[in-house]
Amino acid sequence: MPTSGPFDILVLGVRSLAHADDRGPALQALLGSIVEPLGIGSAAIFVVQRESDGLELVASAGIDDATATALAGAVRNPAHPIARTVTDRMASFDMRPTAPGGPALRSHLPLRVRRGGEDTLVGVLALAHDRPFDPPTRTLLGASADLAAVAIERWSGVS
Repeated sequence: MPTSGPFDILVLGVRSLAHADDRGPALQALLGSIVEPLGIGSAAIFVVQRESDGLELVASAGIDDATATALAGAVRNPAHPIARTVTDRMASFDMRPTAPGGPALRSHLPLRVRRGGEDTLVGVLALAHDRPFDPPTRTLLGASADLAAVAIERWSGVS
C-alpha cells in the first residue's frame, strides 16, 4: 500500500501548508503528499462557498481539465456524494462510484475547523482509489483532511 510512511506523508503535508503563500499551491502540495504514496487514483478539494452554498473545486490531482469541469458541475446536484458530504458532515470510505469510469472506490471527508466550541464545515476532500483503505490509512487521511481545513481557514478568514 503506502510507499512512504505516515510520518513522511504528514511531514510533507505540514511543510506544504506552512511554507505556501496562497491556498491553491498549499492544497495542491497537500494532495501531492498523499496521492502517490497512498495509491490514490485522483483527489479533489472542494471549498464551501458561503454566499451561494455551492462548492468550488480549488485543488485536484490526477484529474484532467474536462473531468474537473464535469465534476464541478456534478456536485451542484444535492444527491451527489460530495454534496451529500456537506449536508451529512460525515466521512464515507470505500463507496462504489455513482458514475462509471475511473477507480473502483470513492471516499469523501468533510473538512471542518472548530472555533469557539462550534464546528464549521469549510470543504470536502474527495478521493478515488482502487483498494479499500485500512484503519491506519483512514486515520492518516483524516489528519490530511484536518490540514486542508486549516489551510482553507487560513486563507479565507473563516472564524
